[in-house]
Amino acid sequence: MSNLVNKELPTGSYKFQYIPIDQENSEACKLPQTVEWSKFIAENKTVILTGAPAAFSPTCSVNHIPAYISYLNELVSDKKVDQVVVITVDNPFANQAWARSLGVKDTTHIKFASDAGGHFVKSLGLDLPIGDDVYWSGRWAAVVKDGKVTYAGKEENPATDVTVSSVESVLAHL
Repeated sequence: MSNLVNKELPTGSYKFQYIPIDQENSEACKLPQTVEWSKFIAENKTVILTGAPAAFSPTCSVNHIPAYISYLNELVSDKKVDQVVVITVDNPFANQAWARSLGVKDTTHIKFASDAGGHFVKSLGLDLPIGDDVYWSGRWAAVVKDGKVTYAGKEENPATDVTVSSVESVLAHL
């Protein structure tokens, strides 16, 4: 994974989808928005990316992603993070439901992104081969500042470990 650090994030022509959540229309059914990674990274000075193997899975839902939500105000206000992006290969409707179940009420600074087919994650070498040519996102985190990766960590045991992918590890590298 160290091959990403100190290099531009290789966004290629990859895209992600997410469904916005806001307090005003919290129950409205919205269609997914498609976003080009290259444009998203260019528009945001500091971005935290974190990969999760599956929405609603125990480790992701209890030990990994809730901490990013808890620290979101500190990340944005104190550390000047523009965006936190949680990436799975799940569909955007599952990701939105998962975000809501974790208490997300506004996606202004946090996105639950769908990398359908895992193409972006796989291109970064952060995928988790499941078998029979099926890939999920591994459990990982990266900090991208001005388009350049300044930190990247991938868990060796993504089913249980939240160490290098934790918000605390990310905070130490901001």
